Amino acid sequence: MGRPRFASLAPTARLAHRLRDDEDGNVLVYVTLSAAVLLGIVGLALDGSRAMITHSEAQSAADAAALAAASQLDGQSGACDRAKAEALVVVNKQRFAQGGAGDISIASGSPVCLKDLPTSDAASTSGEVTTNDAASRYVQVTTQQLTHQNSLLDALSTDKTATIQRTAVAGFRRSLCAAAPVMMTCDTFAWTPGVAFDAWINDASLKGFVSDCGNSAGCVSSTLASKQASFCVVDGAMETVPGNKTEQAKNGINTRFGDGSSASEPSDTNITDFQPYSNDLTGGSGWNCAAYYAAHHASDGLAKPASCTSNTTSPTRYSVYQAERAADKIPTRGPAGKTTAEERRLLYLSIFDCTSSGSPPKAFLKAFMLRKAEAASQKHIYVEPIALVTSKTDPTAIHEEVQIYR
Repeated sequence: MGRPRFASLAPTARLAHRLRDDEDGNVLVYVTLSAAVLLGIVGLALDGSRAMITHSEAQSAADAAALAAASQLDGQSGACDRAKAEALVVVNKQRFAQGGAGDISIASGSPVCLKDLPTSDAASTSGEVTTNDAASRYVQVTTQQLTHQNSLLDALSTDKTATIQRTAVAGFRRSLCAAAPVMMTCDTFAWTPGVAFDAWINDASLKGFVSDCGNSAGCVSSTLASKQASFCVVDGAMETVPGNKTEQAKNGINTRFGDGSSASEPSDTNITDFQPYSNDLTGGSGWNCAAYYAAHHASDGLAKPASCTSNTTSPTRYSVYQAERAADKIPTRGPAGKTTAEERRLLYLSIFDCTSSGSPPKAFLKAFMLRKAEAASQKHIYVEPIALVTSKTDPTAIHEEVQIYR
């Protein structure tokens, strides 16, 4: 037999040779290294997913609060304060931020109302902040700061926490899409249902009609006469027409009363003249309903309301007009073959804060045209106001929507 392999070596040297040639346990080294890598991947996945969920929850909270707030920006008094209050009552939850699951609150100093959008997502909104209710068209909401704790990667990273805070900007837009003429006026006049006033003011360039085709005579006339308006009056995208196209504006309005009526521009079935009285034009207490019934319904069987007196705002001329149409007791009818069942004597007024350039309409007023328009040295369209309208009271004409912009 030959000598043992390590017989001539010293004991220490023989041990070294054995260890060098021994491959038992090599897998443990790879498992240990791989386990560290796998632990890091799992930790990154778990902590990263928790951070992403917290980010999404914060953004959802900002979006929901901004949309709720924007729904209040109707241009009316107190709109901005109502928007802020609405944002604060929206409840959204988070599950993984430091401190445990709970509600996501709104940051101090938020929300803020904006008169316009900033030029970009990265641009500051400080120049757009406003407290003017009529000018408030957008609202910006910022959430509280949420702290995300890296739990599994705590030992592998120096960034043990991350701060998450999200912002959203939402806006309110209102549009009027109606088969009726649209005029504009400033919010300085006072009106009362049943009390007539002149909607075609003679002494202010800021009052007139609204169009989408410019200030040409033909555009003004066709816009006012058409059976269905070709455009919607949209916040921030309106072109006002001063009303200096006197004859064409008058002709367009009066088409609705039968003058020059056609199939494409029909008239109302009921074109009776409702006289504006001096006492309601000057802020008095009503019109002479009794005289109207005596002149037009003395013998046709249309019952006169008990409250129909010589000086009243109830019934209104508009309610009498509706009663005439419903009972088919129309004193003066439109041209045969050129009338429509639609109420073609309605008119909408966009009420602006004319001291605030570029502000959206504060409100829309629905009115009833009493008689044909007059156009000479003085221009007149006498109307009886019906009511302010919203998407709730007149959903076929007024459309309100809120949306996220940033």
